[in-house]
This record gives sequence, structure tokens and C-alpha cells, in this order.
Amino acid sequence: MKKLKYLLFATPLLLVACIRPPVPDVEQAIQNADPNTVIPLGGGESPDVYYSTALPVVLSPTRGLILDAINNRADVEQVEMSLMRLATEFFDPNDYFFREGQHLTREFIGNVLQPYDPELQQPLDASVEFSAGLNPPIGSSHNYSDDTSVESTEENPVEHLIYVLEQNFVSIHEDEQGEAHIQLEGVAIGLALNRYHWLRDRTIGFEQELYISEEEIIAIGQEIAAELLPLLRQQEGLEDVPIVIGLFILQSYRETIPGGFASIAYIERGRVINDWDPVYEKHFRLPDSGGINAYDVNINDEFIAFDNTIENYFRRHGLVARAHVVNEEIYRITMTFNMSFLGLAEKISFHQLLEQEVMKFSPQYDIRIIVRSPDAQHGAVTRPPGGEATVTRISW
Repeated sequence: MKKLKYLLFATPLLLVACIRPPVPDVEQAIQNADPNTVIPLGGGESPDVYYSTALPVVLSPTRGLILDAINNRADVEQVEMSLMRLATEFFDPNDYFFREGQHLTREFIGNVLQPYDPELQQPLDASVEFSAGLNPPIGSSHNYSDDTSVESTEENPVEHLIYVLEQNFVSIHEDEQGEAHIQLEGVAIGLALNRYHWLRDRTIGFEQELYISEEEIIAIGQEIAAELLPLLRQQEGLEDVPIVIGLFILQSYRETIPGGFASIAYIERGRVINDWDPVYEKHFRLPDSGGINAYDVNINDEFIAFDNTIENYFRRHGLVARAHVVNEEIYRITMTFNMSFLGLAEKISFHQLLEQEVMKFSPQYDIRIIVRSPDAQHGAVTRPPGGEATVTRISW
């Protein structure tokens, strides 16, 4: 894989509208730079707490399956990262390492995602609990928005459970001979839940999007989790380890923002879920029509001012931005610029402008900015909470 090369500027350079970027200095720095060096500008702390990965890396037997199951890429990334973030409440990153899920197979997940069918063939070993599918059976009726009753059919089944994500958390110990041993200490399970259903008329190309409330899908998800837990306990290695189960509500595939976790349960031992704790996780597009004002009445104005300033210097920049709210507070603001550059000097100038303008946001937020084109990622600007510094990395 071709390595990205990054350029260090020791002193931040401010842009003024009537001043050309310092191209000669930039070109000299490029000539003198070590192409294999990665040195960030500035510093600062992120609110994220990351797990170290257990080595050697062992890929999950279900690797890539999530991409086939979830049709909103924003949801795919969010369910993985948010599940890991929730897991830190139960499995301390200072004590445990992360490893991709090793215990749920493609066959297991494919089985539980099927519509319920009691006539499916049972395993020969009667002691093994068997799932006849955890989604609604074919022929069942369900009430959606606009008082629309939907029958689940083979051609268009009602699907509440879309995917089961497994993450493992392990400890590493050395024996007397100095050989490392990895032990499973806990498991996080994310249930990707779908509250949407689409009625399609292929003859006229019509599609109607129906939905149920978040309260309904949470109740359905908790019922699914109660049925799933005994099946998890039957898997080798999961008989008595602590398990965290989170309910992730997917967004419509038409949305550019992801969904979020709504409920979580911790099961230290056993096969019964005793309690569920609510989780509040939402995403808002920026600028937002009003919902984000409940968390910050200034964020919309700050974002619009930022966007207008960038537009004054660089027109036709494609910007997608969202605010991530966790437990009633804005956790992070993420922006992605999709644009192409005519040269390296223009690319550097753009990142310098971002570095300058991002400092004008309220200091309490973690801000992540990605600059990319359809075929490459150009750079990143980060403003950690406290607003003390930014980190700029520019590929060249």
C-alpha cells in the first residue's frame, strides 16, 4: 500500500485574502522533508479513550459481513466505534486489549437474522440451543406509520434485526517462560435494529418509506436480546464471560447521518437480562433546523460563519457536517470537505485557512475535519476540547 507522506510546518501561517500563500517556502520544505516521517502540528487531547489491539491481529470470521447487512455506510462506522466507546464503561482500556469478535460465525449470524420459522431443521445435538430466526415470521402483520398495516412476505420481509456485531476484550499474561497468553475477559454485542420498511411498486418506480417509533423498536430490540442471550451462552468461550449488549437504531438508508445507541445491558454471568439502561446518542446535520439548539444555541451561527468564510476563499467546496450528541451534550463536531485542488500550494493554503477558522468555534467541543476528494484523502485538521491547538496533516 502506498504510504501517505505528511509535511510539518513548525510555525502556523495565517492566510489573508490579499496575500499569496508562501509557495517558495513550501517548496523548499517539501524538498527537505523526509518522505517517511509523520509529524503532527500542535497537540491536544481527544475525548476518546482508545483500546490497544491485541497482537498478533486475528481477523473475525465475520469480517466484511456488516457491509452486506447495513446499507448506510455512516451507520457501519458509527455502530463499531460507538460500541467500543460504550464498552469502556465496563472494560477498562487500561486493563484490556481489543480484538475483533472471534466467537460468532457467519452461519450463526445468518441464522438469527432469518424470519422466525419453527420448522427449520433442528441440530442433531439436542443440548444445543437453536434459533429458528429472530426476525418476524413470514405472513405476520405489523403496524407502521400512517396506520399502515404491513404483511411480511418472502419478497419484502419485515426485518427488525439487521446485524449482530461482536467485539472482544482480552487480557494478556506472561507465564514463567515469558510466553504471552491471551484470555477473553468480556464481550460487547451490538444489535443493529431497523425501524423502517419500504413499500415498493416496481412498475412505476414508487417507494414509500414507513417507520415505527423509537420506543417501539427499543422494546422489540430488548425482546430480541432476551432471546439471543441464551444462544450466545451456547457458543464456545462465551459460557460465563461478562457480556454487554447494546441496541443501535439504524438510520434510513437515505440519510447522510448515522443512527445511535439507545439502550444497553450488562450481563456479568447467566442467561437473563435483568436491567436496561438508556443511552442517548443522536446526530444532527449542520446547519440544523432547530433540534441542535437544545444543546447549544450558538452552534448553528458559528458553523454558518465558518462555512461562509471558507466559501469566500474557496468556492465550490463540498461540505458535509454533523454534530454528535451523547447523553444530552455535544460530544463532537465532524466535517468532511470533498474537493479537488489545482496544486500543492492551494492545498496547503486551504488547510491553513481551516486551521485558523476552526479556532473560532466554542472551545468545549472536539472538532474533526477531513479533507478529501473521490480518489484520495488530502489532510485532516483537529481542534481538541479546550481549543488550545490544532493538528494538521497534509498529504503530498
